[in-house]
Amino acid sequence: MDYCDNNTRTALFSNINLKGAEIAPTLYKYLCPPLFFICFISLVLNKILFVIGHLKTRNKSPVLLLSLNLASTDALASLLSGIGLVFNSYLPMVYDIHFDRCPFLAFEITRMSAMIASVLHLLALAFIHYKGITKPLHYSQMHFCRLRVFNLREQVVKEQ
Repeated sequence: MDYCDNNTRTALFSNINLKGAEIAPTLYKYLCPPLFFICFISLVLNKILFVIGHLKTRNKSPVLLLSLNLASTDALASLLSGIGLVFNSYLPMVYDIHFDRCPFLAFEITRMSAMIASVLHLLALAFIHYKGITKPLHYSQMHFCRLRVFNLREQVVKEQ
């Protein structure tokens, strides 16, 4: 089979198979709903993990905080991926409903930003684990950035 031949390329990469039926709408019709389900399950599990992690722990280590942030960004990324799959792929291919492209380009920027944030959280977790493995005795002395939130009510009570 000559892959450089124009007829072969057209047969391999066209939306119509040899019997004349369109392949892409059929594939989208049957393969997108499981992806929607996977995105929904990912969203639910990450939100459960996030809520349990915040409610059940008092002393939050930097690794736990980073893991909880990773769960929230993964939930956001799976939500945005599911929405993008519906409006950018499923509806245009299966039901031939087309939308204006400009808002969806901004939406894609947001979706890709959420995915990049998830990857950066994983990179930070990998770095913390690497430092813990290479210098296990110095792990407790490592300086992690901590956000200190001052409660205005506590400041007023201390002053009185």
